[in-house]
Amino acid sequence: MKSRLKIEFFGQGADTARLLPECRRLFDGMGRKYENVLGWVDCRQAAQGQVQRVLEKARQWRDIADTLVVVGVGGSNQAARGVIDAMGARGMNVVWAGNTLSAYELRRTLEQLEGHSIAMHVIAKNFETLEPGSHYRVLRRFMEERYDEREMARRVVLTGTEGSRLHEMAKERGHLFLPFPGPIGGRYTAFTVVGLLPIAAAGLDIDAYMQGGLDMQAQVAQREDNPAFRYAAWRNGLYAEGKNIEMLASFEPRFERMARWWRQLFGESEGKDGKGIFPAYSIYSEDLHSIGQYVQEGERRLMETFISVRDDGAVLPVPADAAARDGFDYLDGRDFTFINCAAEEATIRAHAEGGVPCARIEAERVDEYALGSLYYMMMAACAVSGQLLGVNPFDQEGVEAYKRSMFAILGK
Repeated sequence: MKSRLKIEFFGQGADTARLLPECRRLFDGMGRKYENVLGWVDCRQAAQGQVQRVLEKARQWRDIADTLVVVGVGGSNQAARGVIDAMGARGMNVVWAGNTLSAYELRRTLEQLEGHSIAMHVIAKNFETLEPGSHYRVLRRFMEERYDEREMARRVVLTGTEGSRLHEMAKERGHLFLPFPGPIGGRYTAFTVVGLLPIAAAGLDIDAYMQGGLDMQAQVAQREDNPAFRYAAWRNGLYAEGKNIEMLASFEPRFERMARWWRQLFGESEGKDGKGIFPAYSIYSEDLHSIGQYVQEGERRLMETFISVRDDGAVLPVPADAAARDGFDYLDGRDFTFINCAAEEATIRAHAEGGVPCARIEAERVDEYALGSLYYMMMAACAVSGQLLGVNPFDQEGVEAYKRSMFAILGK
């Protein structure tokens, strides 16, 4: 059975119904304003007919290597990393590089790779970003010391813009080059080769993942009252009432990387022109014992969105132990899934009653289909939400400011 998403709201409400027609109008009208960045709207167009090629390359890699290094930063790795962390790798182990300038972390990455048979996927849209560019040089040397030219050609895939220097390097070295989809910004690449190849290499079901995206795409296209528009309307209605911080929360620790993807998606899309809902995230129940006090009784500028799963895929009851006299006998035989759900329900109730409007986006279980549905829902919601705020949800000029200053310091 497919794990369909359900969204519901608690506590102080916003007039979401009033905004749904505007969401429909803005989504349907995007092509007139942003036609050069909308390749993600159709999941099949985003994949550009590369699904079978991706599956074949992933199979080839699994025959010769046990570890894949993905070199990329921001939108070039967040979506795939979120899926793989949530599901767990069933094929190749995946190591993430190109996302830091810390010498310690890069050295630790190289140490992780020692003794393993390695493949590498380098993702750099314009091949000018410092983190992936510098890491590719280091990792290229690391691999060239272990593999000859023929093996390197089998093990390395480069993804970038056609005609870029990265494309030229692929030709010079005989590496497979998979073009970065032109009409898509990095943070909207969840259904492109950028996301699909690492997910496939990890042994996950990209057909189910794509189908989840396609089914949510159909909902967004056909129904005004769909989860994406309801979510966008809810958060923008609350923003108009002074709620300008959103906490994404989950009682599933394996959703932390997905939450980081969400944080980039909304932060980079909405934070401009002096506007925007600040995106933060917490992983409960651990963070209830840290940030939970602020959420419950701090400034009332917050809204909170829970990503919930009904069946977490595990069974683990609390054993009875009357002799211990530890005060926890009320848990005897209770499954941790039930306990976790009870903690989530109690948290939503307490926060909503304390003045924090809450939304819950729930899936039946954690699987590729549900994650594909969630990713498409969030991208569609972000595209609409940014426009409701009055900003362009597809550019990120502010990100370039630190780069210009950094390049000047480094003498570029």
